[in-house]
Amino acid sequence: MNERWVCKRCFADNEGGSAACHRCGLIRGAESTESDQAGWAAQGGAGSGPVEPAGWRRWVRYWWIPALAVVLAVGFLANARRDDGGALEAAGTLSVDDLRAGDCFDSGDETEISDVHGVPCDEPHEYQAFAVANHEAASFPGDAAMDTIFSSVCEGPFEAFVGEPYQSSELWGLMITPSEESWGEGDRSFICILHDPNNPQLTESMEGANR
Repeated sequence: MNERWVCKRCFADNEGGSAACHRCGLIRGAESTESDQAGWAAQGGAGSGPVEPAGWRRWVRYWWIPALAVVLAVGFLANARRDDGGALEAAGTLSVDDLRAGDCFDSGDETEISDVHGVPCDEPHEYQAFAVANHEAASFPGDAAMDTIFSSVCEGPFEAFVGEPYQSSELWGLMITPSEESWGEGDRSFICILHDPNNPQLTESMEGANR
């Protein structure tokens, strides 16, 4: 997944492959204090406007919603298998079209995917699907619409699944979305997924984790 990232000093939106912020030069992942941010603003912020107030930070995660288009095959060695209850019991290739709420999985760095590596949730994994929903719109939604779509189709199910409102949770949410091509073919499925930025190798399901 080619995820974009937001600078913690100046809140600029950066390409996933960038090692440092294009706007202020802060290294990716580095922390920034409020005094540091104030200093950046006092220096003129490179002519890019004022730093957002601290209360805005909780919305930063909305910019971490990559459009993971459903087009190209990644390819794994064997298909994942489910038990009689529908839970994954053996790791392997899993089509994104077959992802269900509760499924745990890993994925490569591709922007466009059609398969993921599904695993039982007690095995190390980075992502977990928590909802699958349809979103209808008059035309294919661009990047600017993704935060609104996330609010509409993912926030409610996130709280129901995890047991805590999305805005107060330390878990981050993302979406696997249709590509523009598959949208034209009638695909309206948006898959809501979560991961823990502080623990990229989870070994349990997050369902009910904060109840």
